[in-house]
Amino acid sequence: MAYLMISCGVLLAVVFGWSAGSRLRSRAAFREFADSLAPLVRRTGPVAGLLTVAEALVPPLLLAAPAWGFGLATGLLGVLATGVALVVRRRLEVRCRCFGGGPARLGVRHVVRNLSLFLVGGTGLLAALSTGAARPVDGAGVLLSAGAAVILATFVIHLDDIVELWA
Repeated sequence: MAYLMISCGVLLAVVFGWSAGSRLRSRAAFREFADSLAPLVRRTGPVAGLLTVAEALVPPLLLAAPAWGFGLATGLLGVLATGVALVVRRRLEVRCRCFGGGPARLGVRHVVRNLSLFLVGGTGLLAALSTGAARPVDGAGVLLSAGAAVILATFVIHLDDIVELWA
């Protein structure tokens, strides 16, 4: 269970860290994200700020208090998946600002991506809660788990680019 928890944690830490960082890199990037929330909420600035701060808290929480980190990540992913599903259902034209400013419109693949990450968060939470007393882990196993998670996180982050490449 320890390696599963490590894989889930690294995957979510990289995804949420990249997402928060893409918004915090400039005022313009943050404003673009906030503006993308306009079809769903009235006060876009505070909601964008709250989401960004929560996302930035996920990586350190996963390291310091894994159950809390997975809980926050899973809750955020539930909210984000619901928001994207509403955009898709209402047929709104909203650009994906999840990992920066890309040309892709939010669509079904974004709902599937967020729900898949939600399942990763839930799996990590269950693993964190069932791990109990710390067991020794092998360095090679940790490296393999973390490496695979980073590769998968890179795929998740660049999913829109990959889809565009093959379209």
